Amino acid sequence: MTEILNNDKGPFQVLFGDDASADPNVVMPIVIAVVAVLLIVALRVTLRSKGRSEMSEEELAKDRKIFDGRMEMQARLAGEEYDPSKARAQEEFEMKIARGELDRYGNPVKPATAKK
Repeated sequence: MTEILNNDKGPFQVLFGDDASADPNVVMPIVIAVVAVLLIVALRVTLRSKGRSEMSEEELAKDRKIFDGRMEMQARLAGEEYDPSKARAQEEFEMKIARGELDRYGNPVKPATAKK
């Protein structure tokens, strides 16, 4: 790295050869365009994933219907009885963990700002 920076030709010519041009009028617009494209792509990725974990009530009801159908079929094959109320209780427990109200052992989480 020090050879590139301390060379008489300059870092651009050392990296790309003697015929390379480091004209700022050519290089800067290309660099700005690349940075703009990367920024747009990064914003689109973050906006696309934003709120993905939040489901509307209609989506949640549809998901529950599919889940209950699968679980009922699995219980029937195993010769057991499927109870949807247990599934709702487990779902509520997992939602509380996701919201940060409970830790993974089911204990209430103490707020970080609470004073002793």
